[in-house]
Amino acid sequence: MRLPGTKAVITGGGSGIGLAAAKLFIEEGAEVALLGRGRARLDKAVQRLGDRARAFVADVARPEILKATMREIGSQFGSIDILFANAGVSQTPPLNELTEADFDALIGTNLKGVVFAVRHSLPLLNDNASIILTGSVAACKGRPGDPLYAASKGAVRAFGRTLAMDSHLLARRIRVNVITPGATTTPLTEAATADPQVNEAIAAMIPMARWGEPREVAEAALFLASDASSYITGTEITVDGGWAHA
Repeated sequence: MRLPGTKAVITGGGSGIGLAAAKLFIEEGAEVALLGRGRARLDKAVQRLGDRARAFVADVARPEILKATMREIGSQFGSIDILFANAGVSQTPPLNELTEADFDALIGTNLKGVVFAVRHSLPLLNDNASIILTGSVAACKGRPGDPLYAASKGAVRAFGRTLAMDSHLLARRIRVNVITPGATTTPLTEAATADPQVNEAIAAMIPMARWGEPREVAEAALFLASDASSYITGTEITVDGGWAHA
């Protein structure tokens, strides 16, 4: 086992990449706290994962709720070894229709939620802990559509790179890395994968000619969560079938 006796927190853990990571972490010996906004989805996830998973309803875009949730996790887990700040949203209107509310909703989840998940997990993190952030290949591709989403994920990448150099984290050997998925079949991409033309058009842009599966991205998270990556910090692992370099 690669994570024996460890405790992990996964935001956006009720589905997609977060759920796939939770399954892998548990298989490798971890206990996992899943955070998400929907109680029904979280409960379903816990039923699938078994008694080593616990559900916590929390909107990561609200720092005061994140703070209270981390305290609750601390009361149950004591401390944590892995934070996977994975929660994210992607859909926004075209820029000429964008409202401040649209902006706040996306940035609140994708950037504020990541920053404050890290901020409020710090008192719980053990020495040698691993912080993993979910970015996106959208941050580097400059492709049409969702410029705000791309900007939010570019900010996550910059945040992770700089946070990894924080002297307090380095003194405690806490590592910070970013996973950058490409086109991946998750609930966030259901609309695209359900449309054959869109599905095929995106697959055609990827050198490996297919969408990724959540477990393939989760395998990278498992590597970064484990001691196998003990000398890796401030870096980015891209899991995109070669899309970023196409």
